[in-house]
Amino acid sequence: MSQRIIRSGVGLGAGLLLAYVALMLMPLLLAGMQDRAPRPVRDELASGMALVAFAMLLAEFVLSGRHKGLSGRIGMDSIMRFHQFMAHVLLAFILIHPFLYSLPMGVVAPLGDLDRETWLQLTTWPGITGLIAWLALFIVVLMAAVRDQLSWSYEAWRISHAVGALLVAVLGWHHTVWAGRYSGEPLLAGVWTIALAIAVIALIHVHWVTPLLQRRRPYRVAAVRQEADRTWTVDLEPDTDGGHSGARLEYKAGQFAWFKVGGPLGRITEHPFSMSSAPAQWPLVSFTIKEAGDFTDRIGQLPEGTQVYLDGPYGNFTLDADDNRPLIMLAGGVGMAPVMSLLRGLRDAGSKRRIILFQANRHEGQILYAGELSDMANSLDLRVHQVLQEPPEGWSGERGFIDRRLLESTLPEDLRQAAQWAVCGPPAMIDALETLLLRDFRVHRSGILSEHFHYRFGDRAGKAGHFLRAALAATVGLLLGLILFALRG
Repeated sequence: MSQRIIRSGVGLGAGLLLAYVALMLMPLLLAGMQDRAPRPVRDELASGMALVAFAMLLAEFVLSGRHKGLSGRIGMDSIMRFHQFMAHVLLAFILIHPFLYSLPMGVVAPLGDLDRETWLQLTTWPGITGLIAWLALFIVVLMAAVRDQLSWSYEAWRISHAVGALLVAVLGWHHTVWAGRYSGEPLLAGVWTIALAIAVIALIHVHWVTPLLQRRRPYRVAAVRQEADRTWTVDLEPDTDGGHSGARLEYKAGQFAWFKVGGPLGRITEHPFSMSSAPAQWPLVSFTIKEAGDFTDRIGQLPEGTQVYLDGPYGNFTLDADDNRPLIMLAGGVGMAPVMSLLRGLRDAGSKRRIILFQANRHEGQILYAGELSDMANSLDLRVHQVLQEPPEGWSGERGFIDRRLLESTLPEDLRQAAQWAVCGPPAMIDALETLLLRDFRVHRSGILSEHFHYRFGDRAGKAGHFLRAALAATVGLLLGLILFALRG
């Protein structure tokens, strides 16, 4: 990737970070402009935390939306990790703020007379909506953090997450406007109402507007073939009989799209999959998908002609056409799909780059594209290393895992330093290899191409340095703003 593109992405990220902090602090500015009698610092800090946290909550709806331009330059994994990190920060602010007030918390819930003020001096309904939103936010964030441990389907979790977040936002708006010391003023109340409307529109756009637009460009299943053990390639083509104009899907090799089999408008049964085809293969668009539960377990039984909708492209697992560095590709399992898209794109472009591919699997039956990779050696400067954890008798390839021992024994140090690296596979594999490249091989972050599909808070990742610095910088900026607000005057 060229330094120009890298600088552009860094500059965009810094600008967005500053804009985020400024927008989150705007309620404090509007509150500080009000002519209010001073209160103890802890009360002002409590109110300030509530104001900032509610702004962060509404911003989460926008952060969780799909932004093709941003995902292509910053990476959707970075955006989603920032979304998750800040969700934990706002949860901390919300959970803490009622306990900071010097007013007595009280022991009786305000369920009686509407004029009674026994719980933080709140009247009944603002107290109830605040309490429900307070508890619901904790549940929503907790369920997102333990999503992989839930027995729910991805679709059920996604519906519950959207509905829960909307409930928190609406109840939080009621509590903020009707109980807040500062938010009851017309200007700030109007800001909150507009911000809530934007958050709801962002939710509607993802779950209703996007599916409506997708229905204008339907695809149909042209073929389904088994690529390896429990792994299938689905070829799609524009469904011109169903209304598709035939216009190209403008994607880059290595990108992904949200894949939804035809269903009712608003149905949340879509999943992100990388394209394994390259743009030059249009009008075919191919996805290689491994059976992994729920929807994917039925992918091999998709009948030809089934209508499919795509939302994309997204992602920044792409190559710069002007980059001529040696390319070392590390692929694990079905993570080979976007890597194959890159290789097909390089072949179609007549690339002269030196390419070394390490493809890792558990056993021989999982190897993808073996025949095509062999043919590619005739048109690309490509060398392939197959790596198996459980090799068969007489196996002549590599054994074990893609690790430091294998890479050091295969690649000279000068090549490791000069190359661009592309890493794709299971999340644990990406994390381990990025750590190896950054810490042990001293590869610069700009020399590593990767993208995560699992955005669990707390995961290690090679991009964690940039992501954590951005998230921590935002948090520090917000905390400084809160302190200044509490100490003003």
